Amino acid sequence: MRWGRPRQWPGGWRRSTRPWPTCWPRWRRAAWTSWTPSVWWPSCRTWSWCGTRLPLVDHRALRDAAARDVAGTLGQGRLTRVLTQALRISPAEAYRRVRASEQVGDRVSPLGALLPPLRPGLAAAQRDGRVTPDQVEIIRRGLLRVDGPGYDRAAVSRGDRELTDLALVFGPGDLRVCTERWVDHLDGDGSRPQERLNEDRRHVELRAARDGSWRGELRLTGPVGVKLRAVLDPLARPRTDTVPGLQVGTVEVPDERTHGQRVHDALEEVCDRILRSGDLPESGGIPATVLVTIDHDSLRERTGFGQTSDGTLIPTGTLLELASAAEIIPTVLDRAGAVLTLGRTRRIASPSQTLALAARDRGCSFPGCDLPPTWCERHHIVPWIEGGPTDLDNLTLLCRYHHHNFASRGWTCRLGEDRLPEWIPPRLVDHDQQPLRNTRLALPRTGPPVRAPALTSTG
Repeated sequence: MRWGRPRQWPGGWRRSTRPWPTCWPRWRRAAWTSWTPSVWWPSCRTWSWCGTRLPLVDHRALRDAAARDVAGTLGQGRLTRVLTQALRISPAEAYRRVRASEQVGDRVSPLGALLPPLRPGLAAAQRDGRVTPDQVEIIRRGLLRVDGPGYDRAAVSRGDRELTDLALVFGPGDLRVCTERWVDHLDGDGSRPQERLNEDRRHVELRAARDGSWRGELRLTGPVGVKLRAVLDPLARPRTDTVPGLQVGTVEVPDERTHGQRVHDALEEVCDRILRSGDLPESGGIPATVLVTIDHDSLRERTGFGQTSDGTLIPTGTLLELASAAEIIPTVLDRAGAVLTLGRTRRIASPSQTLALAARDRGCSFPGCDLPPTWCERHHIVPWIEGGPTDLDNLTLLCRYHHHNFASRGWTCRLGEDRLPEWIPPRLVDHDQQPLRNTRLALPRTGPPVRAPALTSTG
């Protein structure tokens, strides 16, 4: 979106800005290198003083834009979007300018009355050119952390004055340290019970990044943090993978994931299990659904990206992993986007099929894995996207770790002559690539327990 010059400038605007075009060339052509320190220093201070007061114009313009609903007039939901498109600045910079205007600039009541700034001490110092924009942002962000439910408003007002006085002495680095110490002191003064404070400050924020990943921050109450840790800790423990070796029976491969990666994978596994349970509430009249659009050729050739309903790009390989544990509703569109055919929902495995798999495989079928069926996912031996049927002769149980890693490590699965799953190792593990089975499949189905045999190959 582009905007040109206004047909009518606000009163006094052209007169007030008329000297600037003539000032810029003179300042740019000035012989700075030939100036003596006695001239250079006050000149820099004067120019810096002008720069520190420029945000005042920003505050006034944004205040009037908010009062006149400029964003709504231009068809935008927020003023930050208008700034991002009109000024070609980042969303973060637009957000900073709008918030600074709300905190430090003059305000207008719903009835049109002029109100003083929320931070009068900081606003006065900026109006006089005594604080820099960096210092204003440091104090504004610090006070915002303690300006809410559970905090003493009088203490926040006192902080406005005290931190502004510190800004007249310290630069941004030292001022940031002073602000953090002041906020930490106020944050623990016990003005309200700590439980109530934590309850008021709880929040979780997730946002999609441009590279397709997700970022966010959270602040949990004590009970929620304990529950989350109790759920994630068992799933985030380092896992030693046992695989067949060349000279010995098995070789233990240590878990190379970092602690943060293990916690991430544990959270993903929790989400997968909840989605498979079907206990989520409906959204818009249908169960929790991820809507992804992808070109048919890209899907068939496993290239390119799919796009979710919110614009997030998902690589085709990742999309196929998501589809392996989801209900698929194939919809064929023409080039204009019109629906040509709409297929029925195809569940990867029905509850009865899942129970049959649990009875047959008794857990993850990968050699050396001992996870039970409740920790496993249903896997198509011949991928469903390649025409593999959803029946017991094309399904097996795999834990999440092996489900998402066996292909990249060169393993393949097949059903043996006795209709039990067996795995073909890569040549790095076995040059002859003899099929292997989980020892659990060799245990008798009934009768007294026996000693588990070593991994054996079957022809």
